[in-house]
Amino acid sequence: MPARQLTDTVWVVGGPSGPETTSGYDGLHYLVWDGTTGVLIDAGTGLGSEAWLANVEAICGDAAPFGVLITHYHADHAGGAAAALRAGIDVYADEVTVAALEAGDEEATQLARARRVGVYPSDFRLQPATGVRVLPSSAVLNLGSLTVTALEAPGHCDGHLVFLVDAAGRRSLFSGDVIFAGGRVSMQAIPDCRLDLYGDTVRGLAELDVDELFPGHGAPVLDGASSDIERAAASFGRLIPPPNLLQPEWLTD
Repeated sequence: MPARQLTDTVWVVGGPSGPETTSGYDGLHYLVWDGTTGVLIDAGTGLGSEAWLANVEAICGDAAPFGVLITHYHADHAGGAAAALRAGIDVYADEVTVAALEAGDEEATQLARARRVGVYPSDFRLQPATGVRVLPSSAVLNLGSLTVTALEAPGHCDGHLVFLVDAAGRRSLFSGDVIFAGGRVSMQAIPDCRLDLYGDTVRGLAELDVDELFPGHGAPVLDGASSDIERAAASFGRLIPPPNLLQPEWLTD
């Protein structure tokens, strides 16, 4: 299926719906590309890897992205790491994520728990991904006209990174599952979702003066994205968790 272009430099190359559909179980995965070089951000579950790899090839041609940057180890974002490596694309992540992916650790990544409650198919398994490289927090990648900075962002889960991209005078935040349009967050009843760290992370992100927000689920924010982040930060500042992306329907009845 075709990729969906969002800006001059950002495409959605995989996700659960729309023209770029790869698998209904996937989070969004993005290609940031300046016409010559760039990076991929997240790799889905692996269930639709052939489709997103084809989308990347259609955009990049014979040129190859620098690699895939994984935001965090949940399967809808990182399960496709093994497929990326098989395709010859380098994969980078926080050291906590690297350890979990190399071991195919379904307990640390919470896949086993999520599968038991029906989030994933009963036969879905995390493929071990040997060779994922550690990307330290605050690492800066200068790729053509793009500057990509990795930032530690715990709260939603351990080992979460977000990626700040500066290009053509615009600043974009690829936020994984940390922050979403409207200032929503993703809190789950899992061992490494840590509300105090979540608040610290969001308050820090609110200081970055971001123009665009590209979250791991849902709609992007293509202008004035700082206001969405600041809304969540203000809520945390009052010791009140912001609205949860995963809010059950019965809470709104």
